[in-house]
Amino acid sequence: MRSYRLKIVRRTTHTENIFGLDFKYSGITPWPGQFFQVRVDEGVELFLNRPISVASYKRGHLLLVVKIVGRGTRTLSMKKAGDYLTLFGPFGRRFRPAHRKSLIIAGGIGIAPLHFLAEYMARRNIDFDVLYGVRNKDEFIFRSDLKRMASRVTFVAERGYREKETVVTRIRRMDLNDFSVGYACGPREMLMALQELKLPITTYAFCEDFMGCGCGLCLGCAIMHGGVYRRICIDGPVLSLGDIDFEV
Repeated sequence: MRSYRLKIVRRTTHTENIFGLDFKYSGITPWPGQFFQVRVDEGVELFLNRPISVASYKRGHLLLVVKIVGRGTRTLSMKKAGDYLTLFGPFGRRFRPAHRKSLIIAGGIGIAPLHFLAEYMARRNIDFDVLYGVRNKDEFIFRSDLKRMASRVTFVAERGYREKETVVTRIRRMDLNDFSVGYACGPREMLMALQELKLPITTYAFCEDFMGCGCGLCLGCAIMHGGVYRRICIDGPVLSLGDIDFEV
């Protein structure tokens, strides 16, 4: 396990409860889907590290995008440029996306690891579209980046647009014949609904969960996949969506 004491070079506020931390980083190169365990503070009150997916890595800069959901992430939100944080990682199995026409399916903060995936594919001239949904229209992030990298981007929101729509309702009426593979990340309910649709393309889920250790020891992130328990932190986080049993 590699650890790094990194200086925050920039803090960016994306929305009221989503922010980005940009670090100068020269460690092991992360791959799409991988994540870092972030030490919230040096005390014992917030003892467990927080797993944060890589949202971008280029030219020696590592970007982590965080949504405030509890005490740990709220404490991280108080960090500013010039502060230091301890990061462990990168964790997760290396994942190499197929060089085929792809569809990125993002829900909410699930856009963070998929943004890194989009960067990876754009650099390798892999053609892809993006379907990105949020609850409120002011929660979109990376809009200009996605428009620049993808062949086509579709934004949907449950509130704020004239027509209420979700990722699931939109994909039901999409023609997927042009795509060979899909990559999805978002709320558990969204992934379950996508699985129930039995999409006609091979689809991979970028799984996220609370992880105590990040290296497979605590078993806190175990998920039933293909009839056996897998640990998201070392067997994933990228797993074939159709093989996940969300009921176990």
